Amino acid sequence: FRDFRYTKEHHLNDLIDWQAARDKSLLEIGLGMGADATRWAAEAGQYTGIDLTPEAVETTRKHLELLGLEGEVVQGNAEALPFPDDHFDLVYSQGVLHHTPDTPAAFREVRRVLKPGGQFMVMVYTKESFNYWVRIQMYMRLRVLLSAGADGLGLGLGEPWASHVKNLRQMGPEYLGWSEFPHHCTDGPDCSIARTYTTKSLNRLLEETGFRVERMEKAHLPLGLSNQGLERLLASYLGFYLYAWAR
Repeated sequence: FRDFRYTKEHHLNDLIDWQAARDKSLLEIGLGMGADATRWAAEAGQYTGIDLTPEAVETTRKHLELLGLEGEVVQGNAEALPFPDDHFDLVYSQGVLHHTPDTPAAFREVRRVLKPGGQFMVMVYTKESFNYWVRIQMYMRLRVLLSAGADGLGLGLGEPWASHVKNLRQMGPEYLGWSEFPHHCTDGPDCSIARTYTTKSLNRLLEETGFRVERMEKAHLPLGLSNQGLERLLASYLGFYLYAWAR
């Protein structure tokens, strides 16, 4: 899984300085299968991970144990972090906080648990991307309409189109609305919250929740090119992931 992750998302090893956590306390919000946890725990003076789901917590614990790495992994809510004020040097969250009901509340919690001068590294989805404007707003919307027509004719549908058509039947035209539809096109039709940000709106959110933005970069345009450098260059303009480093 680690090999798959860092091949498919090869930008991570370019953008993320894993050694920045050396001799520091780091909190990771949102764990998945714990791949990034293993990178941080190998460097950090103290690694802590938190996830809303017990499955991710258990998997990450096993992942760390398998590699002989130490770290505290807990189940909890990013909007109410179970840690004291001024506790961590670094907080890292990769593709998670755009899924929480109250993202500003989660950002304020990150601010609360960071030490003065501490760094927040966060990735969210961006509107300023090929994926948002071409794939989601144009191709996928058209594909759902065509799938609904095929379903009406009794033709079989594969996934995710069958689930999209089911949602369309239940919600009506609102499902294809400009603000609603993208939520269901990032992490599957059943995903109900997946916010997207412009560089300006993410900068504003960070400033309003107590941060000073140091740097922003776009990444992730998985074209499958053999030249990863060219793919990363294109992604820096058209990628769907927006990274921010703030203090």
